[in-house]
Amino acid sequence: MLSDWNKKDHVRVDRFVTDKKGRKVAAIIDIEELNRIEEILEDASDLKVINDRVAEPAEDYEEYSRKRKARLRV
Repeated sequence: MLSDWNKKDHVRVDRFVTDKKGRKVAAIIDIEELNRIEEILEDASDLKVINDRVAEPAEDYEEYSRKRKARLRV
């Protein structure tokens, strides 16, 4: 949730690019900041997958393993 964000969670912008009317149209960020943002997005994607799968029924590992092995045999 946005209300849970800290200041460290904000994107650190070095400079803004503006149009002729002074409206911000782009931002220049440091490459380390871009890498940090990529990690945050990957984490968010992982959390979404986990959240989407919470309702799936649990499956015994041994049973799952037998099914996988059976599909791999030719």
